[in-house]
Amino acid sequence: MERKGMIIVLLLSTVVTLYSKQFAPVGTTVAQFLEIGVGARGAAMGEAVTTVVNGACAVFWNPANIVDLQGGKMEGFSSITNWPAGITLGAISFSFKLGNIGTFAISSLYLKTDDMEITTVFNPDGTGDYFNISNYSIGLSYSRYLTDKVSIGLTAKAIHEGYLDYKYTTWGLDMGTLYRTNFHNMKIGMSILHFGPEVRFSGEYIDYSDPKSYSVNSPKKFELYSLPINFRFGVSLDIMNTGGQRITTSGDLIHPNNNLEQYNLGVEYSLNEKFFLRSGYRFTSDNGKLSFGGGMKLSIGSVLMIVDYAYSDLGILTKANRLSLRFIM
Repeated sequence: MERKGMIIVLLLSTVVTLYSKQFAPVGTTVAQFLEIGVGARGAAMGEAVTTVVNGACAVFWNPANIVDLQGGKMEGFSSITNWPAGITLGAISFSFKLGNIGTFAISSLYLKTDDMEITTVFNPDGTGDYFNISNYSIGLSYSRYLTDKVSIGLTAKAIHEGYLDYKYTTWGLDMGTLYRTNFHNMKIGMSILHFGPEVRFSGEYIDYSDPKSYSVNSPKKFELYSLPINFRFGVSLDIMNTGGQRITTSGDLIHPNNNLEQYNLGVEYSLNEKFFLRSGYRFTSDNGKLSFGGGMKLSIGSVLMIVDYAYSDLGILTKANRLSLRFIM
């Protein structure tokens, strides 16, 4: 059974590698908020967490990892990210086991902005009217073990994005698998995130770069755009795990359909599985290369609470702070 599980992982990884070679365009996708890293633990480790993040938070990285709840049958997760330009990204998820059937999770991701004044070609300093952005996705996930070492997961989600009168609602799928070995807790996993149909914003617009459009007031329809499909392949292992101390290293290869390949590395130090220090580096990222953070696990009666924090240096975009909470019951 273990050999079958390993074969599944390798086949899926091969399919991803071959399929990803077809993608090259940059800046041609919508729903960019789906690509912002969710959760302080993942962000602190440079987003090299395809095989590391587990439980309720895993729905945003690899749904196959949902099955790994830390000793409980239910888990809640919430996260807030302060992004530049007054943007706030929030996430919440809840996972629970249903006996031998598997593990289910519900999740939501949303992005909000401060009010922005509307400007036009004829009113470049503002019209006096304001608008804000509120984009979101809502998902339902399912994960289970195929063997004692291999798990798979699937998330189906609704995605909405809108700006003033221009909006769309569509669906997307996340799929993943994770293989666990006995060699230093080594894990191999992959996921495909935000797979879905092309979408078109509602409404029409005047194209001021086209004289035929603005001179005769002939509006155009929006073109079709793809969702930001991400292919992730990751490996992690413990380089030390003794005397209550653990050091886990991880690496991810990410191929998005709207950019070049990304290579991320992360490390996590744990003391008695109660106190954590983390750091990571995103080698091919334009901004946000270096990140670090920490966490702490607390017991409140029969409930475990994990508090995590991450700081990311975004270069010319200054910084990003993330705070997340996990409740395990």
